[in-house]
Amino acid sequence: MGSSLDLFVNLGPAGELGALRERVARLDAVGVAGVFVSDHLFVSLGPERAKAYRPDDPIVVLAAVAALSPRLAVGTLVANVGLLHPALVLRHFAQLAALAGGERVIAGLGAGWNAEEFESLGQAMPSHSARLDRLAEACRLARALFDQGVASLEGSHVVARGLPLAPRPASPPRLLLGGGSDRLLDIAGRYADVVDLNGSSRRHSLGRKTPLRDDRIRRRSTTVDDLAASAARVRAAAAAASRPCPRFSVTLDSVSFEPAADETLDACPYLLAGEPAKLRDTLAERAARIGLGAIIAPESADLARLRNEVLR
Repeated sequence: MGSSLDLFVNLGPAGELGALRERVARLDAVGVAGVFVSDHLFVSLGPERAKAYRPDDPIVVLAAVAALSPRLAVGTLVANVGLLHPALVLRHFAQLAALAGGERVIAGLGAGWNAEEFESLGQAMPSHSARLDRLAEACRLARALFDQGVASLEGSHVVARGLPLAPRPASPPRLLLGGGSDRLLDIAGRYADVVDLNGSSRRHSLGRKTPLRDDRIRRRSTTVDDLAASAARVRAAAAAASRPCPRFSVTLDSVSFEPAADETLDACPYLLAGEPAKLRDTLAERAARIGLGAIIAPESADLARLRNEVLR
């Protein structure tokens, strides 16, 4: 397979700057292509919100990574455009692009799924359909701002009237969308440069009460065939919009160099388990069937071994 697949990393909690500097240096030494950070105010792990997981501010962390490394790409998986005007989110990515170069910045946008985050800000989380309507308008805004530098949009959810992108970088960020519903895939084909293929919504729906559990079930039941069908839908939407086909990535839940404990999970596209030769064959097959261009691994994985023994 060679090095046809790029390796990105889901960055864990940033911690103190000195420690982050050492981690970024290790990632640079391994040769990973870039890092991603999620965007949440908090994620409840139980009934007591005071004990909720409290992630880092993604843009601040990504700016630090971009300053600490001369080459790592930086991006979000994904920034929630449901909580405020998307232009305020896109401005952050434009600033990163102005500082580090647009080729290094991946503007990952999402509709938001955590009802508690909306409620904690005094907002009711809209329906899934309404959130995707807003995301589609946010993507239209992003394309206009990134491609033309100014946008006018009279949407049902997003309004922009002669809005210039400020700052305007010499090269724009790349736009990423992630998901598995038919509507999301259609939006991604029309607007995105990168699509991270999440679990197929045809396998399991994502409810409001237990979204983390539902997403885990959905991902575990999704097959490579499902992702190939998702990629085909994105290609068709891109062709209908006369746009280049986006690049595809898959975010891995785990990487192990031991055989899978449960053979039923061996075919899950979000799990990698086995000896390096087996993993090379597995990824080569998935790259061919899906059109995969990158994998995103947990920072906790043995990245050096993955990079040197599997992806080379």
